[in-house]
Amino acid sequence: MLHKIVDIIKSSTYQIKDGTLFCNDYIIVDLDCIEFLEAKNITENILNTKQVGDRINLELSLAHLNSIGYYEDCETFILKNKYCSSTEVYYIEEIKCFSSASNAFIHKYLSVINLICAIKNIAKHTYTDADIENSIVFREDQFLFLPFKYDSSDIIMINSNDIDKLNSISNVLLEANTEKKLLFINELVDFLNRKEENNRFKFLLSQYIDFYEKCNNAYQFYLSDFSYHKLKIELDSKALDYTQRIQSVINESQTKLIAIPTAFVLVFAAFDFVDLFAIKNVSVMLSLIIFAILIQLFLNNQKSTLNFIRENILSYKEIFNNNKIDEISSKFSLVDKELQKQRNRLGIVEVILWLIPFALICLWLFLIDFQTISCLLYLLFIIIVVVQKIFIR
Repeated sequence: MLHKIVDIIKSSTYQIKDGTLFCNDYIIVDLDCIEFLEAKNITENILNTKQVGDRINLELSLAHLNSIGYYEDCETFILKNKYCSSTEVYYIEEIKCFSSASNAFIHKYLSVINLICAIKNIAKHTYTDADIENSIVFREDQFLFLPFKYDSSDIIMINSNDIDKLNSISNVLLEANTEKKLLFINELVDFLNRKEENNRFKFLLSQYIDFYEKCNNAYQFYLSDFSYHKLKIELDSKALDYTQRIQSVINESQTKLIAIPTAFVLVFAAFDFVDLFAIKNVSVMLSLIIFAILIQLFLNNQKSTLNFIRENILSYKEIFNNNKIDEISSKFSLVDKELQKQRNRLGIVEVILWLIPFALICLWLFLIDFQTISCLLYLLFIIIVVVQKIFIR
């Protein structure tokens, strides 16, 4: 019969006003349907004629139409079917769709009803107060009071592409007592307890994707009794530890690196610019090169330490490869930046370390004649090759 009533409405000029549906200029085709409307007290005006082919105006009560499954809009439908889906066929005028048809709003509505049933399933107590159903969910050390307050706009805002995640939450909560179910309950209490009571269910519907991902992340560690928040604390603590280890590489080098400018000052002070081929000058430059080589070995050791720390970080992050570690702990991005900074600083020290000896040698070569320069350049080339092959990595 509902289909016939909808056909009557569609075949007339209709409008809704003050709780009444006005169907003007309807030409009677189905007399049985008209008599049904009168028998159910759905018509509010008296019909003077009721013959097939007559043109009539109908005034239909929306309240009575709601009772047989016709709803003028989504808001009214939700108001009348907030906690339990109708088992009878219904029609929503706003989306022009029967319950038997495939429609995004109806799919999302059924998912929300399923979620409410699932939460009631895990609740210790459920009661109705002023037409609002409320559930109380307990865990070992805390409880959650959850009023099921929502409207059609909350359903419309649900992303149809991620509706499977909402259904997955419901399915887990409807399971028998499993570790996964208990974990989801714990996360639900943590997720909603910080919110104002009347907005908790609305918040859950708007953030169910975030909630689902937090539960999934925590579930991967349930054997270790991890929760999402414990996992985040663990990652933040590990990130801090790696940062301290990276910073200690430079901190431990300070006492040794301070010798670089001191040595260069002493070398320039001892250099004899009058007698360029004095044994003292040759000894000074050879000592300076040996000093640079020794410091370079130390710097290579520090770079190896940084590389070792980097490999440890990559191995640690690989463990959490499926958990989006950078989203859980933003501090790991800071660790990567700090590692790059320390590598750059060691690079700067290397440049300074070798720039001054070569600058001194170039100055020395500039001050002596060309023939001697050729011999010394050849000797310098051999020294550089030897240093590069043996010491510098």
